[in-house]
Amino acid sequence: MLILSRDDMRRALDAAELFEAMTEGFRRLAKGEWKIPLRIAIEMPAHEGVALFMPSYCENLAAAGMKLVTVMNGNPAKNLPLIHSKYLYFSAETGEILSLMDAEFLTGLRTAVVSALVTDLLGKSGARTMAVFGTGAQAWSHVEVFAQLFTIGEVLVFGLTPELGEEFAERVERQLRKPSRRAILNELKRAEIICTCTTNAEPLFELKDVARNVHINAIGAYRPSTREIGSDVIARALIVVDSYESAFKEAGDIVIALNEGVLQRDSVYASIDELVSEAKPVPAVDDRITVFKSVGMALEDLVAADLAYKKAVELGIGTPLR
Repeated sequence: MLILSRDDMRRALDAAELFEAMTEGFRRLAKGEWKIPLRIAIEMPAHEGVALFMPSYCENLAAAGMKLVTVMNGNPAKNLPLIHSKYLYFSAETGEILSLMDAEFLTGLRTAVVSALVTDLLGKSGARTMAVFGTGAQAWSHVEVFAQLFTIGEVLVFGLTPELGEEFAERVERQLRKPSRRAILNELKRAEIICTCTTNAEPLFELKDVARNVHINAIGAYRPSTREIGSDVIARALIVVDSYESAFKEAGDIVIALNEGVLQRDSVYASIDELVSEAKPVPAVDDRITVFKSVGMALEDLVAADLAYKKAVELGIGTPLR
């Protein structure tokens, strides 16, 4: 078994390569080559946390795996990470566990790459101004990936505090060489792409705050009772999801709008595999708000894990465990 640390994963995974692998992964989903059970969530209220288990199998990859994640709300007060995660990757041919890998970098990168894929599919990847809500790992992954893959010229940062926003913007300028600054809400209309990467339970902005043709990647909310995007925005948007089943069960941005009656199930336009496989045409959205509601799929983890393992073997990265 090969142990891949976070540094190993950074060396093994490249955003552009993962973008192509992810596109193919969703194309094969449309062909019926995946088995992806709904993720299992074990609530641990006495310990202020939740444990998540996300398995998947792909016939074409001849591989399967499972991501294990814990989200412990009391950890920040203990100076511990909010989230811990690892990925088990194994051969579908022999059942051998081939690798145990860090999944925190994997999750951040694969989530941002999927957001970039949908942004590109909807024809919104030529944007110059990007806004990001949040200053954590997901926010950084989105800015890093979008800056690498697209022609982003400026990054507007909306942090929980002014200090966090300023620190994040300085990091963007220092490491990515992109103009960036802490922004205020009345500047949000300048953004052509918005990525929401927070733990907020309530909407971050209103319809009046955004441009009429903005593209929003809604990442943070993963429970049916929490949302980053309000019903006023959802009701006016063309919506793409990674999975209908997960979105209608887990995505508060959508579930709450459905319960309020401002959104119907058939108003959600497409899933990613439908766009990638051309089962549904790319709509004309030049003057329309578009929203990608990401809940996260185990497919995305296995595609990234498969690429990471194969690149690590090729490059001689990682620590063998016998």
